[in-house]
Amino acid sequence: MNSGFQECLAEGVALFNAGRWYEAHERWEDAWRRESGERRGLLQGLILVAAGLIKRGAGRAEGARTLFTRALERLEGLPAVCEGVDVGVLVPQVHQWRDGGAGPRPVVVFRPMQEA
Repeated sequence: MNSGFQECLAEGVALFNAGRWYEAHERWEDAWRRESGERRGLLQGLILVAAGLIKRGAGRAEGARTLFTRALERLEGLPAVCEGVDVGVLVPQVHQWRDGGAGPRPVVVFRPMQEA
C-alpha cells in the first residue's frame, strides 16, 4: 500500500490504541520504509513500542525491556509533539513499561495534521 505518511501514521495509531500492536507495527513499517529524518525516527520509535508490547504480552520481559529501551532512544530526541503524536505523553509511559510497571492502558495521543 502506498498511502501518505499521515494516513499510515493515523491508521497505525488507531490499530495501536485498539490493542492491535502487531497490525500497528506493520502499518507503520509501510511508511517507515519511505521516510527519513524525524519522521523515520518517530516511526521507528512507535514500531519498537508496539514490538515491546507484543513481547511483554508473550511473557518475554527481557525482550520487551530491550525494545522499550531502543524505542526511548528514538523518541526522547523528538519534539514533545511530533507529526501530531504527543511524544511527551508517550515517553513516560514507555519508561514505566520498560521498568516493569503496568501503567495505563497503552494509548498513543494523536492529533492529525494536514499533509502538505
